[in-house]
Amino acid sequence: MRYTDKDYIVIGFDGDRVHITPVIRMNGKSGLKKMLGGINGKKDMEIYHINFADKTCVAAGCVRLPQNIQVDMIIEFKPEEDGGTVTICNTEQVWNYNVKEEEKFLRESPDEKDFSHRDKVPARSYMIEQKGIVEKDKVRKLEQKKRTKTVWPDELAAELMRGIYGQDEAIKKISELISANLRRKQPEVEVIVLFGPTGVGKTEVGKALPKILEKLTGQTYGFHQIALNEFIGEHSVNRFFGSPPSYVGYKDPTVFEPVRSNPYQVYLMDEIEKATDRIYTGLMECFSSGVVHLADNSSDIDLSHVIFIITSNIAVDMKAYDEASAFRKKEICRNTLARACGHPEIAGKITNCLAFRELPADALTDIVSKFVVEELQNYEMELEHMDEELMVQFKEQHSNYGARGVKDAVREAITAATVYDRNIGRYKGRRVTLSGDIENIVIKIVPEEAANGSIGRQIWAENAEQH
Repeated sequence: MRYTDKDYIVIGFDGDRVHITPVIRMNGKSGLKKMLGGINGKKDMEIYHINFADKTCVAAGCVRLPQNIQVDMIIEFKPEEDGGTVTICNTEQVWNYNVKEEEKFLRESPDEKDFSHRDKVPARSYMIEQKGIVEKDKVRKLEQKKRTKTVWPDELAAELMRGIYGQDEAIKKISELISANLRRKQPEVEVIVLFGPTGVGKTEVGKALPKILEKLTGQTYGFHQIALNEFIGEHSVNRFFGSPPSYVGYKDPTVFEPVRSNPYQVYLMDEIEKATDRIYTGLMECFSSGVVHLADNSSDIDLSHVIFIITSNIAVDMKAYDEASAFRKKEICRNTLARACGHPEIAGKITNCLAFRELPADALTDIVSKFVVEELQNYEMELEHMDEELMVQFKEQHSNYGARGVKDAVREAITAATVYDRNIGRYKGRRVTLSGDIENIVIKIVPEEAANGSIGRQIWAENAEQH
C-alpha cells in the first residue's frame, strides 16, 4: 500500500475518541518512529489509521498497558509490512499492529487538527497480537515436555531423604505412590495419610514436596498447611465447602479456591483425628469423587492434580505393622483411623495409609546436626565440628516431642551462647566448633590455616582437645 501526506497513525486512550493524537505520518517524511513518555493511569491504548484526504478511519487495534507504573513506549510504523510495533520500554512487551484492513468511512469530515467528530468512528477495536514476550511454539513444546516427563520414585525419595531422616521405608512408599499417579494418563486426587508420634517427620514430608516436585517436573506447585483442630466452630465447614445462600460467608473463597488458578497443589492437613464430623465426612466425599461440590452453587473444583498429605498422631501397633504384608499394613492404619473417628465406612475410602516409626538413634543425630547448622547460619557461621558429648545432650531433649523438642533445645542453647556477645560479628563468615554443655556452649573459630586442609584441621582439633 502506498501512503501519502494525509495518512497518519493516530492513538487514543481508554475508548476516548475525542482526545486523540496523530503520532506518525505514514509516508515517512517526519520519521516512522515515535517515543511517548510518562503515560500513567491508562488501561488501554487504541491505534487507528486515518486518511484525511479520503476521510477514512481504520481501527488497527488495542494495546493493554501495564498498570500502576509510569509507561514509556516506542511506536514504529513499517510501510513495507503495512503495520508496525509498539514496544513497552523496560519490559519485554512488544506488540504488533496491522493497518491493512477494510476501510471504514466517516460520516463527517474531521479536520487534521480537530478530532471532535471521533464519535462517528466505527467502534471496531480488537486486542492486537502481543509478540516478543513468549514464543508460542516453545511454550507448546515445554508444556508437552511437562506432560511426558517421568518422575522416578527413587529420585523423589532421594530428594525427600535429604531433609527427613529415619523414615526410609515410608518415604520410599510415598515416592512410589506419587510417581505412579503422575504417570497416569488421567491423574487422580492423591491422598496419603501418615500415622506416627509427633516430631518424626510427617509434617516435613508435606512441606518438602512442592519444591521437590517443582524441581523434578518443572511444574509449580502451590502449598497450603491446614491445622484441622482449628476448624471446630459451627461454620468452620463452610471454609472448606462454601456457605449456602443467605448464610454468613456466602460466596467467600474456600480453602480450595487456589486450585482454580493452579490445579497443581499440595495440601498438608495436620491431625485429622481432631477434625469435626462434618469436615471429616466432607473431605472423604471429595477424596472419593475427586471434586469439591460447593454449597454456594458455584462450579465444582477439580482435585485431579492435587496431593493431600494428611497426618495423624494416633498410635499404631508397630509390632503388628512390621510383621504385616503391604495390604495388611493399610488395613491396620485404616482400622486405627476408623476407631478414632467413629466412621469405619468413611475411613475405608482412604487407600494410602502409612506409619512413621520412632526416630532411630542415628537419625536423631542427623536431625540435631541439621538444626545446629541451620541455627548457626542465622548468625552467618558455618559448623566445622560439634563435640560428641554435646550431641548426646541435645539428643536427650527429644523426650515426647520428637524432633520439635530437639529444635527448640538447639535454638535456646545457641541463643544463650550468643545473645550477650557484643562482639558476635567476629564469627561472621567463619567456620566454628561447638563444645561445652547444653547450658553453656563454647563457640570457637577455626583458624584459617586449619580450615584450608584436613591435616591442619586434625592438628588444630587435637591441640584444642588438649587445652
